[in-house]
Amino acid sequence: MKKKKLFLLLVSTMLSGSLLIGCDDVDEDEPDPSEEPTEQQEDNSQ
Repeated sequence: MKKKKLFLLLVSTMLSGSLLIGCDDVDEDEPDPSEEPTEQQEDNSQ
């Protein structure tokens, strides 16, 4: 019985962690606003 509870605790922790990681709100395609624009981005804006 103790092994079953430990297993369920481990599985629920893993699922909760993957939910938090998978639903992260950060879009990696967006440039960081604190970074300076590159030459290619400057050329495209003209």
